[in-house]
Amino acid sequence: MVEVQALSKSYVGRTVLDGVSLSAPQGAIFGVIGPRGAGKTTLLKILATLVAPTAGDAFVAGASVVSEPLRVRRQVGYLPNDFGVYPDQTCAEYVEFFAACYGVPARERAALAADLLQLVDLYHRKDTPADRLTPAMRYRLGIARVLAHDPRVLLLDELTAGLDPRARVEARELLKELSSMGKTILLTAPNLAEVQDLCTHAAILHAGQITQAGPFDEVLATTPPYRTIAVKFLGDVRLAMNLIKAANGVVDVQPFNEPASPSDALAGVTLLKELRVTFDGAYADASVLLRSLMHSGVQVVSFAEEN
Repeated sequence: MVEVQALSKSYVGRTVLDGVSLSAPQGAIFGVIGPRGAGKTTLLKILATLVAPTAGDAFVAGASVVSEPLRVRRQVGYLPNDFGVYPDQTCAEYVEFFAACYGVPARERAALAADLLQLVDLYHRKDTPADRLTPAMRYRLGIARVLAHDPRVLLLDELTAGLDPRARVEARELLKELSSMGKTILLTAPNLAEVQDLCTHAAILHAGQITQAGPFDEVLATTPPYRTIAVKFLGDVRLAMNLIKAANGVVDVQPFNEPASPSDALAGVTLLKELRVTFDGAYADASVLLRSLMHSGVQVVSFAEEN
């Protein structure tokens, strides 16, 4: 269903993708795995025909992203990790708006929106303004949005980042249901552990190159596992994230929880924050990271490896 052939993308002085090749069969849930800056988002944007490759080609349902972009766009639904919603637009209106953008006839949009909201378990929120949804609900609304033109391939860019554990389980079940309906899903994640109970296939993308690809179990068996360190602290989130990103052995860092309300965010520094660090360094590297956080003024409450 998706075939990527020697795909490269370069900008002035920088190569983002370098000869990437992979194949995703129909109905697969294919994880593109790699740290921040590996080229994952660029790969999805090329498959969505939003970015043109420098060399190579990719085919979606037999259509070339280079020579047949309009055919490709009819087959794909692309959802970035920072997709937005419009203030005071209800969930039903949001889905109907995108259905209109995809060319769905006006007489069919209301029924289509109702069906899609049922599918993602948001029909009871059809009249709720989309900007008032929880992160988990907003994720499901995004899935409804990209399904409006019934694409055969979904391209999802790290959408589960920042969701709580229960919401992640719900997201996995939704994606499995879509796969059972014949949809092919390409999604990105920072590590294999994030998608271990979800993906059927995976590719490891590092510095713009595929280092391994194939059925998920085979990739997992030959790839060193990452560890996750939960850091709970008081203080400046940006300072903590910048220090962690610069440390040896850190693959990725994501906030685990967010202030419950804007007033909580303004109260800020007195609230307990938590970051999840994907880590493949030695224990000595973890010790150095902990010391750097404590010496910087970040008030570390706990620093522990998760099982």
